[in-house]
This record gives sequence, C-alpha cells and structure tokens, in this order.
Amino acid sequence: MENCRLIYRSTCRDGFIDNADLRELVSKSAENNRVQGITGMLILSGDQFLQVLEGPSDAVNRLYARIIVDSRHEDLRLISYEQISERHFKDWDMSLVDLYDLPKPARDLLARKYPSRNGIVPIPERVHEAYALLLDAKFLCQGRPWERDSA
Repeated sequence: MENCRLIYRSTCRDGFIDNADLRELVSKSAENNRVQGITGMLILSGDQFLQVLEGPSDAVNRLYARIIVDSRHEDLRLISYEQISERHFKDWDMSLVDLYDLPKPARDLLARKYPSRNGIVPIPERVHEAYALLLDAKFLCQGRPWERDSA
C-alpha cells in the first residue's frame, strides 16, 4: 500500500480555540491515527492551523474527507498531496505545536525566518514554505537549538 503526505491549512472558527479542548482533540486523534497508521503534526499560530498527515493513502484520504466537513474550522486549503517513499513525521502520532507556547528564543528564530505580524507567524500558503515551517517546528520541539548559540 502506498503512503502519501497531505498538507493543509485552515482558520479556526470564532470561539473554538480553547487549549484544553484542542489538546484533548489532538490526544483522541493521535489514538485514532495510530490505529490507522497515520502520523503527522498540527501547528497552531494565532487562529490558523497547518497540518501534515502521512500514512496509507486510503486512510489519509478518509481522514481528510472528515476534516473537510469539520465545523470547527473554515477557509480550509489543500497545500500539497503527494505519494511518498519515506515519512518525515514517522515518530509523531499527532502532536500539537502551538507556536505561541514555544520559548521566546524559538519564537524569535521563527520570526526572523518567516514574516511575522504582531509576533504571530502567518501560516504559509506555498508548499515549500509550509513544509519548511513544519520541519522547523519539528526541529524546535526535538531540542533547544537556540541555547547552542549562547554557549
């Protein structure tokens, strides 16, 4: 069975963003995704989401079909869909990365790389920029690279 990678962005509907509810949703999604063989990451920046899903094409397609009709977000846009031979988020069942919750040095790194507005990094619409942000968030969550500069 072929694996695919799907990346989309969306905007949170007014009144939905509650970190506790969002973290509970991500936790439940991680359990379901594990069963389906889906891995990935969800980034929250302000009221915008960026998500990558990797796994068996049929499972990812079924999940995306449910995501499309989810009333908790709007303005959903597919950024990329491709067949892959290797997963880049294979160790991520489904993690939430709230860019605002990152330590200030990490947020500063992202603000220098991506144009930010009022300290919020807008979710990119172009494939290479969105994928770069996903990989940067993954890297920042795996360690503390900002501390290496001060050593």
